[in-house]
Amino acid sequence: MRKLACSTIVLLLLGGALCAADSSFRTVLPETILDRLAQEGSLRNSLNRESQPLLIPDVPARARIVERIREMGFTVGTEVLAIYSNDTVDFDLPASRLKIYNILRSFSTMQGIEYYSASRERMRTLFAQSYVVDGPENGRKVPDPVAERIPASSRLYVFQEDLTFGENTYVNEFRYSGDFYLVESRNLTTMRYFLFPMVKPGDSATMILLIPDGTRILFYGAGGARTMRLLGLERSREDSFYNRIKAIYGWFSDRMDGSF
Repeated sequence: MRKLACSTIVLLLLGGALCAADSSFRTVLPETILDRLAQEGSLRNSLNRESQPLLIPDVPARARIVERIREMGFTVGTEVLAIYSNDTVDFDLPASRLKIYNILRSFSTMQGIEYYSASRERMRTLFAQSYVVDGPENGRKVPDPVAERIPASSRLYVFQEDLTFGENTYVNEFRYSGDFYLVESRNLTTMRYFLFPMVKPGDSATMILLIPDGTRILFYGAGGARTMRLLGLERSREDSFYNRIKAIYGWFSDRMDGSF
């Protein structure tokens, strides 16, 4: 079973040392954010109708992320910033960039990833099932696609059984500029919490922005939803989105460690 514990330690400890020693991300992040990242290892900020995104790196994709968050009008949400590092790899090489792209599309490897459940005080499986499907109608399982080159944009449909939000189909849009990757995911089905409808189709979004630079990759994740009546569950649901993004970061870093 894939464990997130080691990746979480990397998220909490590695980021600080790297940021303190390197200034390569100073063109895309304010000094104050970099200093906090160096001290804390990773950063988290709430996203809802009363709070604005604060952690988005200053790249051309930033305007799209800000607009998407504004359009969604999250009732609950969160953003996360961290740094992945591997001193033995040059992530600026074309072969490395292609490998990163194919890792982002290897959805079957998300099956079984875990996160820490604060309410249960233990590690818990996030996705009991995860795989690419041939479309939103038939939902037939297909292998993870492997690209031989990186297109400017592409789309994949994915089925995931989330132990918090049930069985759902998502559309994932991929964009690559040569300088960064942007993955946007939206739910196509109703997300449920204990069988109660919680999020209507299209009302949940997750965005992952990766900025490679030498031996480091700046990781930004944002996720949230316009939910139905929360009945006092706002903080709990925000934690669910935070844990989801943190688990995606753990999955990504584990896949990177195993692929390079």
